[in-house]
Amino acid sequence: MHPGHAGLLIKLFRTWSAARTIGDNPLPAMYAHAEPFGAAPELVPACESYFLLVESHLGRPLVPECCCSTVPSADEAALIMLLRHAPTAGPVKTSSAVPHGMSGPLVWAAFSVSRALAESLFIQDGADVPSAADPLHCPFGDSTVGKAA
Repeated sequence: MHPGHAGLLIKLFRTWSAARTIGDNPLPAMYAHAEPFGAAPELVPACESYFLLVESHLGRPLVPECCCSTVPSADEAALIMLLRHAPTAGPVKTSSAVPHGMSGPLVWAAFSVSRALAESLFIQDGADVPSAADPLHCPFGDSTVGKAA
């Protein structure tokens, strides 16, 4: 994944999270942030689906870092890591990065976000996101192991 893709995903996630916190519809603000990047039109709804499915799977809200931080939160880094590993972490297959696999809907949501990010026209460097995964733990913590979406 290009570092700019990670930066755009984090920006969209933080926008989504902030809008939801104050009870606003997050989509208009997400589109406003994605447009300067020449993002594919399906990126914003794909991201919203992805974020909602991950929260549903976890059974808790995702936690963003402060909007001005250049360092991703643990959940932001895990969202990006899942995008990197979704092709090898489906419901039947697993990867050391996602030892318990991913539900079918979550795999498809991650695939849709990855494809839309790849179609973005302009990407600038984003946050430095860790790529190494602890092979014995879920990227979101132990609470997700064995939970179905």
